[in-house]
Amino acid sequence: MISPKAQIADTAIIHENVTVEDNVIIHDYVVIYPNTVIKSGCEIYDHCVIGKLPTSPGITSRSLKTVYPVLTVGNNCVLCPSVVLYAGSEIGDHNLFGDYCSIREECIIGSHCIISRNVSVNYNTRIGSYTKIMDNSHITGNMVIGSHVFISVLVATTNDNTMGREDYNEDHVRGASIGDYVTVGAAANILPGVKIGKNAIVGASALVTKDVPENKVVMGIPARIIKDVG
Repeated sequence: MISPKAQIADTAIIHENVTVEDNVIIHDYVVIYPNTVIKSGCEIYDHCVIGKLPTSPGITSRSLKTVYPVLTVGNNCVLCPSVVLYAGSEIGDHNLFGDYCSIREECIIGSHCIISRNVSVNYNTRIGSYTKIMDNSHITGNMVIGSHVFISVLVATTNDNTMGREDYNEDHVRGASIGDYVTVGAAANILPGVKIGKNAIVGASALVTKDVPENKVVMGIPARIIKDVG
């Protein structure tokens, strides 16, 4: 169902079983795949791909599904050029997605977030509301990020301490858990399974190898507690 109040460029491709609500603006060369809902007031810029199914020629260790839930993009979101949103994710309201960012399948993103340029958010990750993730950061699969979190540029997160030497199993392939109001400095590296407590601060270029308590500042390689948050 496509609302007559939506503005859709002639070059856009919209497949069957897509809902586009009132006052949506879709620019040139956008592709929207089936089982997608675009809520009212969204603007989708050139060359975005929405609702893409994950694919593999049989070389991935993690098996892929053939059916995913409906992808929902919430009210008044802005998708800048060349954003890719995979199938089965749930996107809240008033989010801004920067150029070339990618959100993989079955992610949940709250409202009022910024996912900036060239950010990659991998599969089955949850991000709370009012969180900002800056340019060129990688958010790994099976990760949880709270609300009001700030993640600076070039931050790397990983989820597999075996580095692919063992078969995929969610018991050991787990990303970090980042609590509400956490701040992560530029180029920090957060290793699998680490828990960062509420309101903690991770300094720039820190290597976080173990849990960080609430309200602590950690810095260094490996990261160590320096002081309390003021």
